[in-house]
Amino acid sequence: MGSRESVTGAGDTGTRDAAMESFEEFQKNAVQVIEGDSRKLSSVKDGMAMFVDSKPGKRGERFRFVPVASLSIVADDLVNGAVEHSEYAGFLLPGRGYAEFTVRPSRSMPLRRYIERLKWVSDDAECSHAFIPSEPTRPNGREAESSRIGFHVHSPKERACVELSRATATATFLTDPWPFVTAYPENSLRMYTLKVFVEPSLDGESVSRQATDIAARSIFELDIRNGIHFVLEPRERLRVSFEASPGSNSPKIRFPRLKTPREVAALFSFAAEASDNPPFIFLSYYQVLEYFLPMAHKRDAVKALRIALKDPYFDEGEDSSVLTLLNSIERLKQASEEEQLKVLVRDFVREEKLKEFFDDVDVKHFANKGPIAGIPEISLHPKSEPLSVQVAKRIYALRNRIVHAKDDPKYASIPVLLPRSVEANNLQPDVALARVLATEALIHGQG
Repeated sequence: MGSRESVTGAGDTGTRDAAMESFEEFQKNAVQVIEGDSRKLSSVKDGMAMFVDSKPGKRGERFRFVPVASLSIVADDLVNGAVEHSEYAGFLLPGRGYAEFTVRPSRSMPLRRYIERLKWVSDDAECSHAFIPSEPTRPNGREAESSRIGFHVHSPKERACVELSRATATATFLTDPWPFVTAYPENSLRMYTLKVFVEPSLDGESVSRQATDIAARSIFELDIRNGIHFVLEPRERLRVSFEASPGSNSPKIRFPRLKTPREVAALFSFAAEASDNPPFIFLSYYQVLEYFLPMAHKRDAVKALRIALKDPYFDEGEDSSVLTLLNSIERLKQASEEEQLKVLVRDFVREEKLKEFFDDVDVKHFANKGPIAGIPEISLHPKSEPLSVQVAKRIYALRNRIVHAKDDPKYASIPVLLPRSVEANNLQPDVALARVLATEALIHGQG
């Protein structure tokens, strides 16, 4: 999507009125389109127009930048229906069959450095979309100056193509707002994005679904074939953290009293390392629960057998009594993982701890219209199932949504919960619940 405008336009201005006064008519029209009802032009500096969100959200005031030379490009895209992607950082132009996604390396490295250090070689089939390979943002030597950055590949069969190239002004404007006025807004224009072109005759929902699917497949192939590790940047990236208790600015340290197995301690602690991946955090705590499932099940079995043996009607000389006892043992041996989890929550988790937890959270999250689909609700109504049973059912169902693939017939009705999805960003209350269960299991698993 090359530049459709060659006029640089206004110089530095201190106010919106001064900027508008210096613009040509088509630029004024573009500003009015961009402003709409939620943004206002603030000023122009070094060829960059700064807009301020006039209706700041929960994150406060945000600043958006557009090169003056690209005002008409952004305005044209907005007129043609450019909207932010609902799940990932990026935007869609359904009427043109176009989507653009923000990507980042999965490792700790600036995106530009990661992309520009590679020599990109691709079999560019001819298609209707022009592609000019980007030059390095910071050329370093003769080889870097002539190197080709990015790719554009086409599938005639799918009538679609994928491109990795410098971010467009519209993508930067819609998906990269700044929480402060930056001295170098042009830096964001040096970022790279993944662009997908599909059939423009598709409806908006189909464009979004197909483009997202192709973007995910492209990232997968870059990883599996080339060892290039990208992730699609989620629209909102949740970081899960568990603050220390109030008044603990001066922590009181003691010699560890809990005799925690090293592997369990490692699983519990890994959750903090995966702070930006809620499903991983949840699974770390679930693995702690799994560690104690055999112990809880064994304790429950021993208790059941002792009760059976103390039954005044039990007679070891009667085959019927012995068979009843054997049947009881067989049922205990065949208990499913979900049944074992119910036992663990019932016997290892104090009921008052569960009630304290639900007193402190928004219980609407756990209701049947909560943000996580396909898992049982938790109700505090007196006529509901015991709280421990409801909690175990929900935790087990959520675990299945994370770890089971759709192609498994046993779980065909359970949608997969993807790591960077909107649902993943809403997992914190369930992660906090799993942490409570894991903590209780550690305490009650002593000895």
